[in-house]
Amino acid sequence: MLSKEAEKFLLNLRLELMSRGKKDKDIQEIEEELRDHLKEAEAHGQSVESITGGSVKDYIRSISEELPRDKGFIKYSILLLIYLLGVFIIPDLISGDFELNTSVILYNLAVLAIGTVGTIIIVKKIVTKYGDSKKTYISYGIFFSLFIASMVGAQFIIRNYPGIVIAESNQTVNLIIGAILLSIFIIVPLIMKQGFLALFIFLICLPEIIAKIVTGGSSPESESYVWISAIVFFIIAITAIGILIYTSKKEDKKTSN
Repeated sequence: MLSKEAEKFLLNLRLELMSRGKKDKDIQEIEEELRDHLKEAEAHGQSVESITGGSVKDYIRSISEELPRDKGFIKYSILLLIYLLGVFIIPDLISGDFELNTSVILYNLAVLAIGTVGTIIIVKKIVTKYGDSKKTYISYGIFFSLFIASMVGAQFIIRNYPGIVIAESNQTVNLIIGAILLSIFIIVPLIMKQGFLALFIFLICLPEIIAKIVTGGSSPESESYVWISAIVFFIIAITAIGILIYTSKKEDKKTSN
């Protein structure tokens, strides 16, 4: 069983290599090789520094520079961007309240920036500082709770201050387009054997679907609709975070054994 210091090092290594677009196969091989070296080193009373040569950051950086970048990294990054845009747009189409205006554009750009780049940076900093500890999961919970709360709050602002309207359509057209796009964004990931992505976008749209049903198809601008969709979204988010933490802990126990 590896020490917490060693597990933290391997976790930092994986995060760094993933963020630099390295191949999953190469990351797995490097991690397994280093795990064996660390087990042997710690069995003889040596620390992580005996493997890294003193500087953990420099060692991880040197490994990253030696490994080739995944050729499909750019392609998958573009597909991920399209997927994220779908995540932000389809729920509004399902609700029948989609309207292209300056507030929506600024909101989506902000969520993209915080939800992708910001999350990667913050998660890496949290893991680097605390490793696999209770403080890490508490920090995750605080960050994602604030992120979700800000998204919900921003929806109230957008509805009251739409800014300059660029394009709009009626609720029926929005609902039809949203249903078609949701079907595509679920079917395509399933065909690509990416069930998690299909489930994720379904869960993101689920609050709007439930709010639509519960309120009898009332306007998404109504207070009851907004509160129901916000509460369902919060429950789904908290449940998902709890499941991820549980499965991560379970996987770590299997790996350490």
